[in-house]
Formats: sequence, C-alpha cells, structure tokens
Amino acid sequence: MFKTILQIAFILLIAANATGQSHKAEVLLNEGIELSNEGSYVRAIERFNDALQLDRGLWEAKYELAFAYLQSGNPEMAERLSREIIKSKDSLKLEAMLILGAAYDRQNKSKKSLKVYKTAVHEFPDNYLAYFNLGLSYYNRKEWDKAEESVKKAIQYNNRYPGGHFLMSHIMINKGDAIKAMLSLYYFLLLEQDTERAKNAYEILQDIWKSRFDNSDGNRIISISKGSNNFFKMVDFAVNMKSQKCPPDSNPEESLNVFASNTGLLFEIISNTYEGGLDFWDITYLDFFKNLYDKGYSEPFAYYISNTNYRPQVLVWLSDHYSGFNSFINWMELQE
Repeated sequence: MFKTILQIAFILLIAANATGQSHKAEVLLNEGIELSNEGSYVRAIERFNDALQLDRGLWEAKYELAFAYLQSGNPEMAERLSREIIKSKDSLKLEAMLILGAAYDRQNKSKKSLKVYKTAVHEFPDNYLAYFNLGLSYYNRKEWDKAEESVKKAIQYNNRYPGGHFLMSHIMINKGDAIKAMLSLYYFLLLEQDTERAKNAYEILQDIWKSRFDNSDGNRIISISKGSNNFFKMVDFAVNMKSQKCPPDSNPEESLNVFASNTGLLFEIISNTYEGGLDFWDITYLDFFKNLYDKGYSEPFAYYISNTNYRPQVLVWLSDHYSGFNSFINWMELQE
C-alpha cells in the first residue's frame, strides 16, 4: 500500500514538473514574440531556443524561431526549421511553407521557392498569402503575366491586404499599364499610410503623374500600353490631354492641390465613361472609384492619402473641410 502511494506521488511530481516547464516555455515564447515584434531578433532567438529546451513539442516557438532567423539574415536555419514543421504536419504548416519559400528566395533558389509556393496554393487554395507569395516569386523572375494572375487571386481572397495592391502596382508598371498601376497605388494608399512603403507608393504615384509631361517644355507624353484594353487606352489618352502640370518651383501646398485636382480628374473620366463589368479590374477598382467619385469624395480621398507626405498641409485642409472629410470617413467605414 505504502509503495503504491509513493508511486502515485512520484507520477504526480513528474506531471507537476512537466506542467511547470510547459508554463515557463510559454512565458519564454511570449517574451520572444514581443522581442521579435520590436525587431530584436537576436534576443528573440535566445528566448525561442530556451523555450524549446523546455518543450521540444512547442511548434509555435519553432515557427517563431524560423521567422526570426529569416529576418536576422540566416535563411539556412529558417529553411531547416520550417522543413521540420512541414514534416510534422502541424497546424502551422502553411506558415512554415511561406517561410521556406522566402528562405529559398533569400538564397537565390528561385526554382525551389516557386515549387514551394505552387504546393502551398494547391494545398491551401483559399489562402491569400499563398497566392501573394507565388505572385511575388513570379515577379522576381520577371514573369509579369503569371505574377499578375497570382496576385489577382490574392486580392480576390483578401481585398484589404495592402501588400497585394502594392505588388500589383509594380507588376503593372513593368507591363507598361500606367492607369492600372495608378489605381492599384490609390487603393493601396487607402489601406496603408504610416509606413515607409506608403511614402514610396505616394512618390511613385506622383512620378506617374509627372510622366504625363516631359521635362523640358511641358509637352504632353502620350504613352498607351499595347497590352491595355480599349477602355484603359481611352482613360490614359484623356488623362494625358487634361491633367495639370505641377510647376517645378511649386511649394508643398501647390503640389498637393495639383495632385488632388488630377486625382479628381482621373476618377471623373472613369465615372463618365465606365459602363460596368465583371472582370478583376472592374470589380476591384473601377466600381469602387466610380462610386467614390459619384458620392463626391474624390477631393477628401486625395487629401486623406496625401497625409503620408504632406501632413501639415493636409491638416490645414482638413480643418477647413472637416464636415466633408467626416462624411467620407463614415462612407469608407460602410465599405468594409
């Protein structure tokens, strides 16, 4: 009887110790995630490794460790760890596949990364990140048409993911479709503003508007892509004919006002000529911007997205147009 009691006590002691170690591992995991979110990847790696020493089956720690290694410039370790997760068939398999593909990309193994992403979209056909990463892989290989088709699917599965629209704009720039690139950039800036990527997107958009003119005497450049359909050719032509040039010596307020005016012009041309449709560009962009213009929100929209580069000037405009801007914001909330 006494021996049995001792055996039970011993088993309970082991269970309590295991529970305590598991709790410590979870604490270390959470500390590592916080450090990773702050960009302190070296310290995060230490926490994740400590967590795994206590609980080798803590797959989330292994995934976070793979991500931290990838971000800290060690794609070889990220590759090894993500392979282990994929082999385990854990619930983090998709996330691990995306890290594995990125690790291959960092090692200039584009064929391998492409194979991983193709497998990901096959196994997870409704996941926008799988299609996004496949599109990015095609983009890096300069296969613009395949990149476009993959990113279209990513956006269709998650229209609110900013990265999809940002990547689409770069694909369209490389394909020579200025209007499509602009629509993608406009939509991206609606979703993301307070980042360096947003500043870059706004500058690209400004550069596209400046390309409506040459750099010497202000003559208009007519650049219609051969790949565009008739509607986008017409819009490109009309924009080139009617858009305003921003003088080289203009101050920030003048530049902002010209941008807002040209933005309104683009949406006006779309509204007056677009007759509806069911393809990707119709449903994703043209329907939205036509509706925005018809509601009278082109101006507040233009100033709203300009906040990324012209914050003081935008604040001045907002103070003078608060009611209209507030109506625009309320309308936008209903679109989500």
